[in-house]
Order: sequence, then structure tokens, then C-alpha cells
Amino acid sequence: MLIDNFKRTFRGTVSENKFLRGMVIALLAIDLLAIVGWLNKNTVIDMQPPTLAERAWVDESSASDEFVEGWALYIADRLGNVTPSSSKVIRKSIEPLLDTDIYQDVVNKIEAQVLQIRQDRVTLRFQPKDVLRDRENNKKFYVTGRSFMTGPNGKPVPKNVTYELDLKVKNYKPVLTYIDTYEGKPKTEDVIRRQEKTAQARKRMEQTNEM
Repeated sequence: MLIDNFKRTFRGTVSENKFLRGMVIALLAIDLLAIVGWLNKNTVIDMQPPTLAERAWVDESSASDEFVEGWALYIADRLGNVTPSSSKVIRKSIEPLLDTDIYQDVVNKIEAQVLQIRQDRVTLRFQPKDVLRDRENNKKFYVTGRSFMTGPNGKPVPKNVTYELDLKVKNYKPVLTYIDTYEGKPKTEDVIRRQEKTAQARKRMEQTNEM
């Protein structure tokens, strides 16, 4: 009788040990998968870029709309508000954001603008009104607003301007890959296509009238 009880107890202990070993192996496998997933996951940083009142997030190669739009507005605001005394500070704040492919070109344009401002003794002031994102190119932004150039006579000359920027996220920070400034409304992909169609239609009409 005692032998039978001992055998049943021994078999139960062996079975329980096998079950526990299986559970340990399963838990180790789950922990290993969790660690691998954590190591491969991009870190998401919650932050607030300049000119932005709301919270925004950014990871290694992407960011929330608020983050990128905030930086687009910041860049346009920096470039649009220039005085002879603030030009060096503005250049230093923009340079770290420039992509290597456009770095020298943009720096040369900033230097030329600063030289012209000093020679003409004028100041530039920009009042942004809106930030638009291109529907077909989510890396392209248009910052629109009013620009005021004030000369020695103190009378500002206003005009509507657009800052067109291409921004991407690389290593958790914004990188400016393209920038252009022009007078008037944004030249979005839709607007450019309509202008091209209008120009082609006008050209066909002129060719028809010449026949």
C-alpha cells in the first residue's frame, strides 16, 4: 500500500516537474521575443517643437503632422524676419537643419540676402497666416503670409509671399531638403498642373490662329 502511494506520488512529482520545465521554457521564449521586439522598435519621443502649442511626437524616420508643420512654420518665420543685427543668429539657427545637398546653395542665398539688407538698410518682417501640406507629396509644405519690407524712410511695403519647403525626418530631427520663396499663392502640384494645361491650351489656340 505504501509502495503504491509512493509510486503515485513519485509519478505526480515527475509530471509536475515536466510541466514546470515546459512553463519556464515558454516564459523564457516570450521574454526573448519581447526583448528582440523592443530592440528593433524605434524610440518614440514626445516633444514640443518651436512655434507649436500642442504636443507632438517624433521617431527615427517619421513624426506627427504637428511636429513637421511646426518646424516648417519655424523655418519660414526665421527666414522672413531678418534685420542686419539678427542675420548671423538666423543663419546659425537654420544651418543645422539643412540637407547636405542644398546646404551651400542655401547658405549662399542667405549671405546674399543679408548683404542686400545691410546695403539697403532694410528689415524684413513676416506674418504667417497658414501652413499647408501638399496632398500628393506629404513632405512638401507651404507657409503663406504677409511680408513687410521696411526701408530707411520707415514705411513698410507689404506683399503676399509663400515659403515652399520639403522636410523629412532623419535621426529624430527635421531635415530641410528644398526651399523656395515667391510672391503670391502656393504653387501646389494641382496648381502647377492647371497652369501647364492652361499654357498648353493657349499654345494650341495660338497655333490654330496662325494657320
